[in-house]
Amino acid sequence: ARRNAGVTVAVIGLRNKSSEPKYIYTDDLKIAADNINGYLADGSTVFIERRSMPLSRSLPSMAFGSMPRDGGGLILSADERSEMIAADPRADFFIKRYVGSSEVINDGERYCLWIEDGKAAEASSIPAIEERLKKVAENRLESKAASTAAFASQPHRFVQISYKPTDSIIVPSISSERREYIPMGYLGPDVVISNKGFAVYDAEPWVFALLTSKIHMAWVGAVSGRMEMRYQYSNTIVYNNFPVPPLSDVMKENLTVAALRVLDVREYHCEKTLAELYDPDLMPQDLREAHAAVDALVDSTYSKNPYETDEQRLSDLFALYEQMSAEEAAKAPVKKYRASKKAVDK
Repeated sequence: ARRNAGVTVAVIGLRNKSSEPKYIYTDDLKIAADNINGYLADGSTVFIERRSMPLSRSLPSMAFGSMPRDGGGLILSADERSEMIAADPRADFFIKRYVGSSEVINDGERYCLWIEDGKAAEASSIPAIEERLKKVAENRLESKAASTAAFASQPHRFVQISYKPTDSIIVPSISSERREYIPMGYLGPDVVISNKGFAVYDAEPWVFALLTSKIHMAWVGAVSGRMEMRYQYSNTIVYNNFPVPPLSDVMKENLTVAALRVLDVREYHCEKTLAELYDPDLMPQDLREAHAAVDALVDSTYSKNPYETDEQRLSDLFALYEQMSAEEAAKAPVKKYRASKKAVDK
């Protein structure tokens, strides 16, 4: 009901600038801090702003998922897919799995028509597809958005395309704050990630390990937006600003092995959804252990000593963020301005 809204309270004590000790209180712990920044972390006073590319150049880009703006014409349920293929088996070539936040977390099943420009005429020769494309064109023509209406002449394609036929990582745009880890998916090349998720294409397993680690979750908890109290992930704020230290080939190999172990354990429990597997009260012990191995490896790239709290992780993350930002600024080309001279006749 409306009165069951969740409420979170942060108690913040303010005082004049002083060299006296400062403390962060969390989970019955009292943690001394040198400086408490705007993210309630022991770190420099920095402000995380949108970035178009990752601060850590070793990370691949993360894109917003593909958006159809089709009035539903390009999207199929499992039954609609089966009926379309039964009516004309040629349709199977133009259908791909379609996955967003809900589908990856709750194991939902949806599909989409994915038609390359050079195959549009062939796809339209299939009556069921032709009927759907006509509806897409009509829907787009009625749109008040000029950018959508402009695609009415291309009803076979999505308006916004980020899909690549490679392995990919999907990061749900919204996820429960109860979970210790955001339940991300590692998908094959024939799956289209929808605009209800973020996509890393050309994805290698070591990237999956980084994103499903406690240190990344500490970063998410500090800098991500929130919908109510649920994590509202962002590529431009969270991912692109995530500071990652240099990784050796050996470390990437170790992270790859650890990531594949997580994926293998999840496959072993394939009868359960990711929502069930990552429920903190239901998480299987072998999955918990697989993630602990990932956490230890990722933590070791940031600190020689094991972390005891997320506050310690955040302190190192903000320090590294500040260092990497300063190095990036130092390497940026200096804009040169040439003063113009006005000739004066005497």
